[in-house]
Amino acid sequence: MSLKTIKLIVADLDGTLLHDDKSLDRNIKSVLIEKNVPLTFVSGRNVHIIQDYIKELNITLPYITNNGANMFLGDTCIYECPIDSSELKTCLNILVANKVAFLAYTNQTIYSVGYQEGLDAFKNRLIGKCEIVEDANIEDIVRESIFKVVMIHPNMERVKDQLNSVCDKTVCMQSEGIIYTLTNKDSTKGKTLLKLLEYLDIDSNSVLAFGDNYNDISMFEVVDGVAVENAQESLKEVAKYLTKSNEDDGVSYFIQNKL
Repeated sequence: MSLKTIKLIVADLDGTLLHDDKSLDRNIKSVLIEKNVPLTFVSGRNVHIIQDYIKELNITLPYITNNGANMFLGDTCIYECPIDSSELKTCLNILVANKVAFLAYTNQTIYSVGYQEGLDAFKNRLIGKCEIVEDANIEDIVRESIFKVVMIHPNMERVKDQLNSVCDKTVCMQSEGIIYTLTNKDSTKGKTLLKLLEYLDIDSNSVLAFGDNYNDISMFEVVDGVAVENAQESLKEVAKYLTKSNEDDGVSYFIQNKL
């Protein structure tokens, strides 16, 4: 694939297109205009905490949220892949039994169960943007369409194995650092990216993806990937290209110098 024939760029946000202080790559807006190439997001964030960046870059294409569980066009959800309700109930009961705190996400409400340092940061970003239900009841949660469950726990690898041993349609995986997510097995960035390309009628050979973490691996299996310098080694291993770090505006640097 020639980088000169790229028709679409897709980018992860946190750790990739965003600096550590959550501000956008300083040059991305001007570089996209100069190169005349469209960009959209494929993010683990939910719809509410992606909107400021959608507006800042004036993105009109569909964008992917919740690690692939949803795809939106503007404010309209055009694809969704919730967790199977029966498996969700089993998984949540396992989390409670293991005293694992978690957040369960719908597109309108966040259900919080237990306390673990680190989860508050997720909730704080959503204050005033959607309903947050504290000390939620499992029965109430499983009646909803849950797209993602976020967990942090010191022994999460052991709990992850327990969850995955009882599920056929649901998967628990490390998302970034000490953060783990529970989603539908068909809800990955890569699988939903394929749906986006079908929607836009764009060949995968004409698309370039930027990422930094475990949840970006599935994207790099679908299209050629560019890993930022601060990316996990496991992502760098499957990336076709490398660029500067998120702090050094690696996304715009690569687009400016390679496309």
